[in-house]
Amino acid sequence: MLALPAMTSRTDTPPTRDLPGAPDPSADQRIRVRDTPRRLRVALGCAVLGAVLQAIGPQIGLVQGAPPGWVHVFWLLTVLALALPAAALGLTAAGRPVVGAGVLVGAALFTPGRALVDAQLLVDSAEASRPELLVQQSLAALPAAPGLWLLLAGHVLIVLAGALAAGRAGAIPGSRYAVEFEDDPAPESPVAMPVQAGADGPDEHPAAGPTRVRLWVLLLALVAGSTAAIGVLLRPFGSVDAFLLARDALDNPVVPWLGLLALAAAVTGVAVHAVVSRRPAVVRGVLLGATLVVATITLPQVVAGLSVARLSPQPGPYLALAGLVVITVAVWVAGGRTRTEAVSEADVSFEVGKLHRAAGVLGVLTGICALAAAFSAQLVLVDGELGLDTFGDRLFVPAGILVLGLAIGLLVPKVAAGVRPAFAVALAAVPLVALSTLDDTFTATGASGALRIGVGAAFTGLAVLLALAAAVLAALAGSAERDEVDPGDQDPRRRSNLVLVGPLVAAALFTVGAFDLPSIKAPGYVPAGIVSDFRFGSWGLLAAFLTVLVAMALAPASRPGRAGALLLGAAGVVGVRALEYPLTAARADGATPGPGLWLSLACVAALVVSSLIAVSRSGR
Repeated sequence: MLALPAMTSRTDTPPTRDLPGAPDPSADQRIRVRDTPRRLRVALGCAVLGAVLQAIGPQIGLVQGAPPGWVHVFWLLTVLALALPAAALGLTAAGRPVVGAGVLVGAALFTPGRALVDAQLLVDSAEASRPELLVQQSLAALPAAPGLWLLLAGHVLIVLAGALAAGRAGAIPGSRYAVEFEDDPAPESPVAMPVQAGADGPDEHPAAGPTRVRLWVLLLALVAGSTAAIGVLLRPFGSVDAFLLARDALDNPVVPWLGLLALAAAVTGVAVHAVVSRRPAVVRGVLLGATLVVATITLPQVVAGLSVARLSPQPGPYLALAGLVVITVAVWVAGGRTRTEAVSEADVSFEVGKLHRAAGVLGVLTGICALAAAFSAQLVLVDGELGLDTFGDRLFVPAGILVLGLAIGLLVPKVAAGVRPAFAVALAAVPLVALSTLDDTFTATGASGALRIGVGAAFTGLAVLLALAAAVLAALAGSAERDEVDPGDQDPRRRSNLVLVGPLVAAALFTVGAFDLPSIKAPGYVPAGIVSDFRFGSWGLLAAFLTVLVAMALAPASRPGRAGALLLGAAGVVGVRALEYPLTAARADGATPGPGLWLSLACVAALVVSSLIAVSRSGR
């Protein structure tokens, strides 16, 4: 028995973070290049080759017979293309190969979207809006040149590099590199802080406890990530040139439309990864790689808007790049200080009360911004300060009152838990109104140079961002509420309520028509829809429609009070939709109620009846 410690001391087992005072490879030690996994070194080679091909492709020409781009920024494109492998190689040489691998992974997440956008040159170059690469002088599609194939091959190599660098990258279990990916989270995680348990006396190494999420990083990542995703979908620049169209995501042909959606999804995924991952080194690398790729996309667009005579800058590229820069800086700064406390439990705990208050404060701000958007001008004449009525923003009044009232309830501790489900669902009324309003605003400014966007559009966009952040916090509060319930104390009545199935099926059928069919009918008036006439405002309809359906699906399996609150929140969202006719019918001459109005009213009635049925069960 006495020999066992000596035998153990002679084994070549790498130190682990389970032992108090053990070194943390990610924080205190650097990994030599020769100790990095072979697969990561191959990934770095693929990234260098892919970047070189991306830089050479535009230089030798992407399509045949095309004049050069108006914006002579090939040097900028080259620098941006080579910045990615340079960052990964530099971090690896500096002893941070895990961060370098994260750079490759972050870039690979965005590359499929970039490839789809660039592939439009292969499908129809006349429909591509790429002033940094080429500007056509006719409507004839030009055949692809060898440079385009090199550019697309470079994208493939970047994706391959990210796939090779993902995870442990083939590292030997127990090596310094592999330790970064153990189940133990690194104690210096940028979004998680250890909560020290109490001790009876002084202890050099305090007991480890659960960690708490840094709410400021969470909120910042949500707001900045949403801003960046929206920026990707907006127009990259304004144009008055007939051969160089300035389009947002929905106006693009199918291939670049899919590419821009993939980029927006990647931005959202990276923002979520930044706040839920327990691998701080990987998070930093992924965010840095994502920021470099977004800079490669947006900086040429910024230069085009500023330097070309018939182009003008638009906020989209600025929002996209600024959002990712903010997240990256916040995570690097938040995780910059190392901690030596031992962490043995990876659970992340939330205080329900604080989450309720945070969500309530954001909800109040959302309601205020919605009301401000209702009473501010969305459109303004360029030659004066006279604001024009866009009609759709009138729906911000009921939406803002709905969200504001429920948010105030979240700030009251005694009723916060009961109000929270209704609040989470009711937030969908904000994008329902906001995206429709912005659709009208962008359409009007694009059709007439005499109009410009007013301050109301800023309140509209801010209301959407705040609503998204509040919805995430409300969802986290709901998860924390369920975690606090002892399994032995579960309410035996919490079983599927089959009585709700009948009215909810009817409500679901009404919901389809309520959001897809028009609420207003008038000669020459074509509103946005989900199945037909899908455009920018349709995203708000789709978001509200899916939110209401999810609330209906969750209600039968929820506790009676929570089910009733979910359904009442859904009724509030559909009620805002039903108010479209009485509040905005003046937008079209000869307007009459459409089928969407009657189906919205029927859906509200079915949801209210279902809510009463659900709540009545709690009294038995």
